[in-house]
Amino acid sequence: MDVRPIPRLTGATPSDLQWAISEARSPMLFAGLVDAWPAVRNWTPENLAKEHGGKKVTALMGLPTSGVLYPGDQHDYEKKLTFGEFLEEMLQAAPRSPCYLAHVRVEDILPPEDYDFRALLNPDLEAVDTRAWIGSAGTRSMLHSDLNDNLFVQIWGKKEVVLIPWDQTPAAYPFPDNIVNSSLDLADVDLRKNPLVKDAALYGTTVRPGDVLFVPRGCWHDFRALAPSVSVNHWFGPPMPFQEYAMQLLKLGPTHWAAAVRDFVKHGVLEQPEPMKFFFSPSSTGKRLYDLVRRGDFSHGNSDIK
Repeated sequence: MDVRPIPRLTGATPSDLQWAISEARSPMLFAGLVDAWPAVRNWTPENLAKEHGGKKVTALMGLPTSGVLYPGDQHDYEKKLTFGEFLEEMLQAAPRSPCYLAHVRVEDILPPEDYDFRALLNPDLEAVDTRAWIGSAGTRSMLHSDLNDNLFVQIWGKKEVVLIPWDQTPAAYPFPDNIVNSSLDLADVDLRKNPLVKDAALYGTTVRPGDVLFVPRGCWHDFRALAPSVSVNHWFGPPMPFQEYAMQLLKLGPTHWAAAVRDFVKHGVLEQPEPMKFFFSPSSTGKRLYDLVRRGDFSHGNSDIK
C-alpha cells in the first residue's frame, strides 16, 4: 500500500487551523500547536494518578489485538476500577492484552481548564462533543468514519494514524450493515481480497504531544498507540449532509442496500437493540435511515454524540 505523509505545518497558529477547516477541507497536522496547553505539561500518568486517581471509571481491559470485530459484546471487556488503578494497569499492560479508557467525556475525569478548543476554532462553529482516550501500547480505534469534523490532540505518548478520504469509501470496504465502519485491519490487509486499497490514497503520520490533527468529517481514520498514550478529541460543526452519505451508500451496491432495509425494519420499526460489536458502535445504516424518516435527523445515534 502507498501511504503518503499527511501534510504537516510547523509554527502554525489557530488562524492556520481555521483556514484548513474552512478552505482546504483536507487532513492536516499542526505540529506543536497546543504545546502551551497545561494538559501537555501536566497530564502524565504520575500526575493524573496523584490528582485524579480516586475517581471511578469503567475501562476496557484485555482487548483483542487482531481482527476488526469484538469476539463478543463490547460490554464483555468492561471493568469498573479507580482511575489510579487503571493508570497502573495501563503502564504495565502487555501489548498482546491492551487496556483502554476510551470515549469518556473529558470533564468527567480531567480539569477542563487544562485545554481550550474554543481558542483554536472559529467561534461560529458549534461544539459537539469532547472525549478522552487513555490507554496502553497496542490500543486500536480501527478504521472508521465520523459524521462531524474532528480535532485530535495528542497529550502524552504517541500514536500512529492512517487516513482514507471519504470520497474513496469503497476502498475502506465498509461493513454491509454499517457504512462508517471498515472491515479492514490495516495492519493485516489481504490485497487479493481487497484490491481497491492498493490504488487508494492513504495518508499516515505519527502524532506526538502538542500536535493537533484535523480530520474532516467523513474521512476514514485508524489510530494505534505506539506507547502508553493520553489523547483528547473534539467534534464540532454541522454533521455531514445526508446527500453525501447517501451517495456513498448508492456506490456500495445491493449488499449494502439490503442490509440497510433489514436494519431499518429490525432496529428502527421493531426497535430491537443493536449489538455492540464495533469499537463504540454507531447506529447501523438502516437505523440512521429510520431516524431520518422518523426524526428528520440521520445522525441521531452517531456514536453517542449529542
